[in-house]
Amino acid sequence: MIDVEERSLTGVPPIPAMTTDAERECYYRLAKESAGKGAIIEFGAWLGASTAYIAAALRDAGATQKVHTFDKFLSKRGHIYKVEEHYKKRGMDLSDAPIGDAYEAFRNYLGPLMEFVEPHRGEIAHARWGDEPIALIVNDAPKRVPAISAMLKNFRGGIREGTVMAWQDFCHFPSYEIPACLYRLRDHFEFVEAVYPGSTLVFRVKARWGAHDVAQARLDVGTWTPDEIAEAWAYWLDGRVREEKRQIFRCGQAMFLCDIGKPVEAIEILRQVVATNDSAALKKWRYLHDRRDDFLIRYAPLFAYLEKSGHL
Repeated sequence: MIDVEERSLTGVPPIPAMTTDAERECYYRLAKESAGKGAIIEFGAWLGASTAYIAAALRDAGATQKVHTFDKFLSKRGHIYKVEEHYKKRGMDLSDAPIGDAYEAFRNYLGPLMEFVEPHRGEIAHARWGDEPIALIVNDAPKRVPAISAMLKNFRGGIREGTVMAWQDFCHFPSYEIPACLYRLRDHFEFVEAVYPGSTLVFRVKARWGAHDVAQARLDVGTWTPDEIAEAWAYWLDGRVREEKRQIFRCGQAMFLCDIGKPVEAIEILRQVVATNDSAALKKWRYLHDRRDDFLIRYAPLFAYLEKSGHL
């Protein structure tokens, strides 16, 4: 049973999540501030933990609008350890942990807050928006260039100067394409805050973009040079990424360099990270080593260095 005292400000029991309390509370605050000023959109919901906070903000603001939540509503096997951790901690029946189609689980978790949610089921890259002004976008799903490009292009009709965009996983280093894309679009964004604990950075749109600015070819990470990667990571580390996340963020630079065929440069960045003995970064590399066979192949030089240096 879940103790009623565990319930958060949403009014519903805790929901399995990969976001932190600080991140969800940030989304609550941003949504409450944005209520009535334009549409509120969430990309990527999984089981609805962040959705619940956004919906609760609309409820508490007395708003009549709903958050537009876009997701495939699928729970992958790679997510199950998070669900199991959540269920075990609360003495819940693991047989109820959703794998596969998670839409009904999402609705059940949200409970009465579904009144403030308009779900859109399908591929986010296929989602479209008209010219209705958008006040807030919470991004938890577009992590690769094709999806990032599609979202920024297909929703640009509603994006205005002043639209707030929260990018979850900005500091999550396997998702390095997020900071890469936003670096190339940096003239269009104003940095607002970095959430900690968490991997979210929040921005405000200061200039709208055209379709050509966010075209996939324009954002393609395969066109980058080591010098541009260095410039981009220096830009984000200069007062934007928090000190506590610096080393884990730099691991994305190492992955990026490895992906463009620069393993020597990638290993040097990783060597510098390892020298700091940053526990969060090393823990993440160990997790990837144990659970992501595809990463073991893709980033073989980096894992070989970590094994040789005794960090795996």
